Amino acid sequence: AGDLSWSQPFGQDNHLSFGGHLSHELDFLSVSGNAGLNHDFNSKNTTLAAGFSAELDSVKPVGGIPLAGTDYALLQKSGTSQSKHVLGWQLGVTQVLARNWIVSANFSFDRSGGYLTDPYKILSVVDGAGAGTGYVFERRPDSRSRQSLFLDSKLALGDSILDLSYRHGWDDWGTKSDTVEGRYRFEFGSNDWYLEPHLRWYRQGAADFYHLYLDGGSATPAFMSADPRLAAFTAQTVGLKVGIPMDEDEELSFRLEGYRQNAAVRSSPLTGLSGLDLNPSLQSIVFQVNWRFSY
Repeated sequence: AGDLSWSQPFGQDNHLSFGGHLSHELDFLSVSGNAGLNHDFNSKNTTLAAGFSAELDSVKPVGGIPLAGTDYALLQKSGTSQSKHVLGWQLGVTQVLARNWIVSANFSFDRSGGYLTDPYKILSVVDGAGAGTGYVFERRPDSRSRQSLFLDSKLALGDSILDLSYRHGWDDWGTKSDTVEGRYRFEFGSNDWYLEPHLRWYRQGAADFYHLYLDGGSATPAFMSADPRLAAFTAQTVGLKVGIPMDEDEELSFRLEGYRQNAAVRSSPLTGLSGLDLNPSLQSIVFQVNWRFSY
């Protein structure tokens, strides 16, 4: 993967930025570009921002594209590759409220089209008692519109900084999400080394076509997926970052975070599935080292 960006002033109160991204995997190729414009006014206490992005992806699953919604055992294919595209825009405003306080808000929208199904995802099919009778490939709609509203506040309290944000997102697949995030940066001593605790809470509703499993005695739905990323769940992140200045324009930092995700539905009333954890919790630990320098 690679990213390239360029930004520069444009006139007295404007700032232009351009960027591009290219990534490649064994079965996936993605190319995207973006552009943005910021305008300052009100003695540079207010900034308006607008941005646009476009992405084009090529999906080439190992073994070919499975025919969505068909029996896994038949391994029916619909070709070797598919494509999808994403177009999006964002509008935002940042306002200085006091010498030590700034707030910002933005609204974003994007629309995806093309092949949005995950070729590696399948669903279990069970009978009335909960016994497995087979598997089918998932099938998702070929378009998706997403919107989000983001609010952020940064407040300096002496040498410390409190950063609080909230995001609400929704789409036409039926998912809705809320994210609350906070960071508090403590600076210590004359060398300005700091500690930064981090807390994040996330809640998501399930997509309209999400199913933990399919009932073999009912008609096959038009769209279906058992992808945990489309399920209803909550997630928490707890972390700590330590920053150590090495020189005037150089910093070394360490970040340690723990993440836990819990699905809202993890069991079934069917006899054959009784007592089974059908959607286990996800846990991860992240350790990161950063080195920042200017030259």
